[in-house]
Amino acid sequence: MTALSVDRAAPTAAQAAWRAFNLQLALYKHVWHGTVFTSVLLPILYMVSIGIGVGAYIDPASLGGLDYAAFIAPGLICSVAVMMLGNDMVFPVFGGYADWGGHYLAQRATPLRPVDMLNGHLAYAAVFRPYTNCTLVAVVLAFFGVYNSWWAVFAVVAAALVSASMAPWLHFWSTCLRNDANLNMIFRFAVMPISLFSGVFFPASEMPGFLQPLVWLSPLWHGTELARAATADIAPALPPVLHIAYLAALAVAGWLAARHAIQRRLNF
Repeated sequence: MTALSVDRAAPTAAQAAWRAFNLQLALYKHVWHGTVFTSVLLPILYMVSIGIGVGAYIDPASLGGLDYAAFIAPGLICSVAVMMLGNDMVFPVFGGYADWGGHYLAQRATPLRPVDMLNGHLAYAAVFRPYTNCTLVAVVLAFFGVYNSWWAVFAVVAAALVSASMAPWLHFWSTCLRNDANLNMIFRFAVMPISLFSGVFFPASEMPGFLQPLVWLSPLWHGTELARAATADIAPALPPVLHIAYLAALAVAGWLAARHAIQRRLNF
């Protein structure tokens, strides 16, 4: 009999990140049904109840001639990305270091480095999830007749940019927490405010003047502006390259912060 050879070579950075990504994908296969409501059904309920129900009472002239359902549709696509990050980047990350999860601790016993675990988890949350769930929501919303341009397909790309800009920061925050009682702060002071006050359900210009700078800092606002430009064929508040540059800068800065945090927790 021929002895089986075992590859003991250390994986490259890309191979290691791919292995960490596949772990997250394997875990998702067991829990995907628990995310259907928040990431798929909830946006559709928003569209039916608010976009169509409340929208019947809103004069399109106040939205530049745009129907209210068409106004909120791109924001809902991007909001799905934020909702999914709340599920993927808070409790799973914190649990990766804790006894009731521990998948980061288990991976640490393999050749994977902390940065490999981070990259694999971010690839899952910022690439796989938006390009699957957000695409599904975008296709369903198309049946409501809310798109005015074939460029609407790029609304999902805008949602992925929102995920990429927020995912590493949520990872960093969750990694820095040592008490699970504080995890709800992330939802109360980050996920929910960003979802509600980023120009998804009403124009950001309607916000009080002293609050508008906070809106401009929101990655969801930048993503919604890009998505609305794609679906409704209207000019965004800033040139698209500036929206993209801001989201990219957030993503890079967040990755550096998250890398530092995970290395500090797992370098033992």
